[in-house]
Amino acid sequence: MLDILSLIVPVFGLIGLGFAAAKGRVLEPEAARILTMFGYKIAMPALLFRAMAGVGEIPLSPLWLALTYYSGIAVTWTLTTVVSRYVLGRPAEDAPAMAMGACFSNGVMLGFPVILLALGPEAAAPLAVLALCETLGLWVIGTLHMGFIAVDGARTGPRAILRVLLDVARNPLIIALAAGLLWRAGGLTLPGAASRFVDLVGGAAIPVSLFALGMSLVTHGGRGEGASVGLLCLVKLVLYPALAFWLATEIFHLPRIWAGALVIYVSMPVGANAFVYAARYDRALTAISAAVAISTALSVITVTVALALLKQQGIVIQP
Repeated sequence: MLDILSLIVPVFGLIGLGFAAAKGRVLEPEAARILTMFGYKIAMPALLFRAMAGVGEIPLSPLWLALTYYSGIAVTWTLTTVVSRYVLGRPAEDAPAMAMGACFSNGVMLGFPVILLALGPEAAAPLAVLALCETLGLWVIGTLHMGFIAVDGARTGPRAILRVLLDVARNPLIIALAAGLLWRAGGLTLPGAASRFVDLVGGAAIPVSLFALGMSLVTHGGRGEGASVGLLCLVKLVLYPALAFWLATEIFHLPRIWAGALVIYVSMPVGANAFVYAARYDRALTAISAAVAISTALSVITVTVALALLKQQGIVIQP
């Protein structure tokens, strides 16, 4: 348990430091946006390129991991939609945003650092698959879902799907992962100076991303959405990870590192992209905003439990 705490405490300590810096106005408010963009567009791509370029043999077809991931998404998305509509009584137009909140993880700013620290560079391959599945798949699913119920279907038609595909193609994380994979396939190596440069830039990814995440939480909040926020936190932090663990280990029998990467990834709190989606359609904004902040705070406990469970099952946790 001490090795898990030694991993979790610094991670969430950096998030707390960023939150305190923003709350106490130690840094200007726009610093959060700048740090987030640096981590997302520069530092994290360098880290992922390095990890992907040096990854070992890939033990199975990525299609099996994608199938496991989307099986969990199908159940989680449907459950959240039904409960949101028929238990909480929210409008049908809110259901896609609520489902997006229950499924979209904070994979980049929190998930990637935790997975790479916990499982090591071998996790780069499953991370690449998960990043593509989530970035592409959930936006397409959300766009199609809204298209079925929106009054103005034009904004969720083929052009919207094409825009999603183009956005994914321009995503710096996807580009970095693909470049690293091609570099590995070509058997290429980085010269000494270039290698050290990439290591220096990539080394900033984890601390900068976690600190920026903490700063960004200051802007998220909401009142009068207790039931909806409770639903999102319960599904996102407990039910969805438990389902993913069962699917990965009992149904699809993924290799240990791949199963661990999936479970840790989906156990992350509600991601900011869920808020971006809600803002795009102006649906369930307050509930999603509050869920981002509250689920992040609660994930200190749930991620620790997830890591302890994975260690108990023989998944290697880095000391």
